[in-house]
Amino acid sequence: MSEKFFKRVFFIGALWNILGGIFIIVFTDRIFNSANLSPPHPPNYYQSWIALFMTFGLGYYFAYKDMYANKNIILLGLIGKVAFAIVFIINMIFYRGQIPTLFLIPVIGDLVFAVLFGLFLRFAKERSK
Repeated sequence: MSEKFFKRVFFIGALWNILGGIFIIVFTDRIFNSANLSPPHPPNYYQSWIALFMTFGLGYYFAYKDMYANKNIILLGLIGKVAFAIVFIINMIFYRGQIPTLFLIPVIGDLVFAVLFGLFLRFAKERSK
């Protein structure tokens, strides 16, 4: 894996979060209706969560621009992605059958990015030696 590879990872990570947020905002009703669920009402906590992960996307864009200067953003992103996945999976276990498996798409994507972010941090540490 090379610097060029990791730059692409952070650019795609930025798009994943920012475009994913826009997609969820635009298609909230369709997403929830397809799962026979009502969209969250009031939408405050849901929209706040979307704003937060879109902000993380901006951080991944900063990492794309300068990976080494933004290692702490990358570490925070890794922690956030793992924490999100853990909380989501725990809720899927406790509320078995009530959360559509379709909703695992962002969990799987975030776990892939968490691994790639971790690989970059190891790559950066080895390069600094």
